[in-house]
Parts: sequence; C-alpha cells; structure tokens
Amino acid sequence: MYDFGFILKQERKKRGMTQKQLGDKLNVSEATICKYENNTASPPFETMRSIAAIFNVSLDFLYGNEADAKLSLYGLSDEQIEILRKLAAVFRNQNRCVRKQMTEETYQILGRITANLLEK
Repeated sequence: MYDFGFILKQERKKRGMTQKQLGDKLNVSEATICKYENNTASPPFETMRSIAAIFNVSLDFLYGNEADAKLSLYGLSDEQIEILRKLAAVFRNQNRCVRKQMTEETYQILGRITANLLEK
C-alpha cells in the first residue's frame, strides 16, 4: 500500500535530516513537513520535484510506483552526466563478463570522476 508520509520520513531519516532541516530546504515550516509525513497534507507538484532532487530519487519512487530509488542527474553538469553514463555502461558490460576485475576503461573513468571532484 502506498504511503507517501512513510516514504518521506524514511528518506529524510536515512539522510540524517530533521523535519526542520528538510523544511528549510523546501522553504516550508517544520509543521508542514510533519503534515506531509502524517499524510494530513500533500505537497504540491513543485515541492515533490524538489523533494526528489534533495533525496536523489525519482518522482515515481516518491509516488510509490518504483521499488528502488533511481539516481537523479539533477544539478549535474553535462560532463558529470556523461561520466556517470559511461561508468554505468562499463559496469553493465563488466557484470556480463565472468571476470569481475576492473578494466582499464573503468580506471580511466574513475580518474575523470576523481579529477572532476577535486576541481574548484
């Protein structure tokens, strides 16, 4: 059975956030977050989009249509998105192989990720 309040509370606690902290990120009161978690109020669509971005999950996940969270690419640069797509493709290919060792291509992509994280 779908329970948005439970999903919201679970995701918030998983990230060690208080209701106040989440409310501050969404520009709503702690009381509003409490209402969402108790299913006495429902957030508007734009707030749902913000919640999905904050928790790095899809809207389908928040609406109970998906068992597992998906990786959100919201807020990433085009280069970062491309790095993640290539890394996912390498891991998919690697998982099809019997051999479970990292390839040279994987090491190169991880190097790009590391360099990107160390910039700025």
